[in-house]
Amino acid sequence: MAKFALLVWPVLIIILAQRLSFQKTILVSLIGGFLLLPTQTGWDFPLLPAFNKESIPGFTVLVLALLLPRGGGASDARAQFELPGWLPRTGLAILGLLLMIFGNQMTALTNGESLSFGPATIPGLRIYDGFSLILGTLTMLVPFFLGRKFFAHPETHVLLLKAMMIAGVGYSFLALFEVRMSPQLNVMVYGFFPHSFGQHVRSGGFRPLVFMEHGLQLALFFAAATLAAFGVWRSVDSKRRWIYLLAAFWLLGTLALMNSLGALVIAVAFLPVVLFLGRPLQLLFVAMICSAIILYPMLRGADLVPTDRLLSMAAAIDPGRAPSLRFRFDNEAVLLERAGDKPLFGWGGWNRNRVFDAETGEDTTTTDGAWVVLIGTRGWIGYLAVFGLLTAPGILLAANRRRYDVSAITVALALVLAASLVDLIPNGFLSPVTILLAGALWGRIELGAEVRTAVQPDTRSSSKYAAPAYMRPEPDEAIPAAAHGFSGTDTVEETKKVSAYTRQKMRHRRLKH
Repeated sequence: MAKFALLVWPVLIIILAQRLSFQKTILVSLIGGFLLLPTQTGWDFPLLPAFNKESIPGFTVLVLALLLPRGGGASDARAQFELPGWLPRTGLAILGLLLMIFGNQMTALTNGESLSFGPATIPGLRIYDGFSLILGTLTMLVPFFLGRKFFAHPETHVLLLKAMMIAGVGYSFLALFEVRMSPQLNVMVYGFFPHSFGQHVRSGGFRPLVFMEHGLQLALFFAAATLAAFGVWRSVDSKRRWIYLLAAFWLLGTLALMNSLGALVIAVAFLPVVLFLGRPLQLLFVAMICSAIILYPMLRGADLVPTDRLLSMAAAIDPGRAPSLRFRFDNEAVLLERAGDKPLFGWGGWNRNRVFDAETGEDTTTTDGAWVVLIGTRGWIGYLAVFGLLTAPGILLAANRRRYDVSAITVALALVLAASLVDLIPNGFLSPVTILLAGALWGRIELGAEVRTAVQPDTRSSSKYAAPAYMRPEPDEAIPAAAHGFSGTDTVEETKKVSAYTRQKMRHRRLKH
């Protein structure tokens, strides 16, 4: 059944592509595949990327993007919001991609030796393994390229956040079933349990899993969906705003019942920022979070992270969680010391980054956070490349807020991305949805001030990017000045009044959208 679902998914998406806009097709494929397809199942052919839950949804819409014609019917929206080319056109993003490719190959070249720990032997890497690493990285980045190309404009940011909200509400019924009945849907549908059942029994209840790899991954998605719903409610001017607010509280209540403290803390910590702060302070908050995330390994290595205080806080909330957190901190210290032996390009795969007992060959470490895994396997070059692509958009948007005229919905998207990235410190679940969000914000940065230029009175811009329809001046804006109460004479004073009136009206329209 599991492999059948993977085979049927592309057929389903092709059928939906005939009925939905291309942006919606992408969201159904990526978010739906992430939530519904089975884990630990797929095909790994030689010289080809693995075909599984992580790759099939992205490859499906990528092929459709290359084959489907533009123009006509539902594809009008695609042509209107699509950026040219597939590669980013900002230097920092290109640098990150080049570092990934270069770093992966250097990881293979610098790890040709085999490792022996008692009776256990780990083989060295070959040049072929370097190409395999590059192929795996490019597969992981497919949602990034799709997000940058098709979700750069603010109007598509609304669509993206709404899709997360709707998916969360629909998925909540499956999650609540497992909260009450225990995690068993994956066994019922696909015939296997993807993780340890003991890790999903919490506080006399159950942590739902549904079709995810782990319940923590599911809880993080609900935290992101909750923030997305509140962000849409605050940012979108619509008569149906009450529906968004109702969905947001429903998702928050579901998250509270999921017995996952970390994701709930993230959502609760971000909620006041989403609901009460203005855009400048929200972007400053995003920039601070993103900066702290990318600097965390350096702070951790310099012993500047207040681990003792964090342990005390965990013990105050739940005495049973403090030993688990201490175990994580101890493992991080050991793995960072191991990574220090090959700091630039890491140890590569095959668990070479872990620590083994010299006599028994037994693995004595546990890897949790995505950051420590990346530093150990790809070194600082790989870490900075990956986390740089994920965190830099939030920092750049904050630094260029006025010049780019960043809209409220884009800020909401940046907050959802920042919240998703926080979880990469304690856990290692980097989802295609998170990568899609990062790609969308890189696309917005690539547009830069072009979106702002598009809403100025002079619409004869020579920009290569088409302005979204909702940003184009309406015919009534060309009404003579006399219709607005001015005499229409060609004087400096009245010309200034007309210009001020037009600017005020245009600013009102931008804030509204």
